[in-house]
Amino acid sequence: MPDLTSRPNMPADEPMYIQIYRSTRDEILAGRIAPGCKLPSIRTVSERLGVSRTPVALAYEQLLAEGYVNSRPRSGLFAAELDAALSPAINKTSESSPVLPSPARAYHALAGEGTAYDFGYGTVDLDRFPYAKWRRLLNQCFLPENNRVLLYGDYQGERELRTEVCAYLHQSRGIRCSPEQIVIGAGTYHSLDLLFQLLQSDVSTLAAEEAVNDGVKALFEQSRFSLRPLRLESDGIRMEDVYASGAQAVYVTPSHQFPYGMTLSIGKRTKLLDWANQTGAYLIENDYDGEFRYGGRPIPALQSLDDHGRVVYVGTFSKALTPSLRLSYLILTPELLERFRQRKHSFDQLASTVFQKTLQQFMLSGDFERHIRRMRKVYGSKHHALLVAIRSRFGSSADIIGAGSGLHLLMKVKNGMSEEELVRSAKQAGVHVYPTSIYALKPELAPASTVLLGFGGMKENDIPAGIERLARAWL
Repeated sequence: MPDLTSRPNMPADEPMYIQIYRSTRDEILAGRIAPGCKLPSIRTVSERLGVSRTPVALAYEQLLAEGYVNSRPRSGLFAAELDAALSPAINKTSESSPVLPSPARAYHALAGEGTAYDFGYGTVDLDRFPYAKWRRLLNQCFLPENNRVLLYGDYQGERELRTEVCAYLHQSRGIRCSPEQIVIGAGTYHSLDLLFQLLQSDVSTLAAEEAVNDGVKALFEQSRFSLRPLRLESDGIRMEDVYASGAQAVYVTPSHQFPYGMTLSIGKRTKLLDWANQTGAYLIENDYDGEFRYGGRPIPALQSLDDHGRVVYVGTFSKALTPSLRLSYLILTPELLERFRQRKHSFDQLASTVFQKTLQQFMLSGDFERHIRRMRKVYGSKHHALLVAIRSRFGSSADIIGAGSGLHLLMKVKNGMSEEELVRSAKQAGVHVYPTSIYALKPELAPASTVLLGFGGMKENDIPAGIERLARAWL
């Protein structure tokens, strides 16, 4: 059994769980903890380091989430088998600043439908929106000295905002880019539509996870690409499907797969990057809710490991703030950026310059990061309430899929009802839940009797009551 009980030689100002995580990760990467070797128990490490069990547990959870270790039921954690090429890529990113915790149309009920409880995915907690601060910053845009924002702006997006986005992504997600690589869009689908136009001359076949957001699915159907679904496993896409796809681009949601919630393991990330570098393919990373992970720090972005410029990163402020702002962004590779500047697309600046300026000031003041930290706690509490309610009321009659991050989870109900019957009977009981089959690229790949439960816009006190109604309707 490896010795993980010496104090990590890490900066003293780093949280202890990050020190334990990095020290253990580096031992695995260096081969000093051999593949298949069992890690000491949480209690053993905490006692010998003289710390509580919490930082050790958090460090182990992070190692498990990123694929450095595997869990064996009733046996413990064991070092994973990793590619030899993995160490250099990780070592380069570990030298940078630590990554700290920091919609088809989105589904939710329409006003006036009279449903008591709505587990819609497309909602956020509007009670915590920073109304006063946002209103003050927005009003500043209408002062005479700021009247420039009332005109057409930079069609790539306001440089001041791109600078703030660049700094934030480096600190929070390990992203390496410059403001010149960023293009501000009017929502994720707007940004992806632009990207698909830029890819037309290079890409004839696009491979994508076998289930995707319905808006993304609609864009795929409208594009000229030949589509290849990639089957999903517990640690992300099946790499054999990637190798056999013949694709020139791959679409992934590596930090929190939508809708199933798994994380692309570090081993598969490295293999995917190696494949893209060898074939010249593009990797499209949609990181729509990477900020919200509970029980550990956010997973570093795939782009942060990319040394060859093959990853195009897609992000949005819809979940962090509110969807109505319609603010998103692309981080383009150098060749795609050149095509964008040569206007090889039908894109025109659609994101409001007023909202861009307001958001830039919000980020510059530090309020955005404070808001993210606050919302992570809020959503984490709701996430916990939902898990407790489902486990308490359903027990072994339901499986929970994709817990641990994001603003939704899936629930597979073992009562003999079909997906359609589950949704219909829930509605009759005054509860909105949502189908998952609509996300499958091929209907036969959709899981049976599985529904989506979003919790972002729910009041925490309503969550147990909503689950109680579902239990009465389904059990």
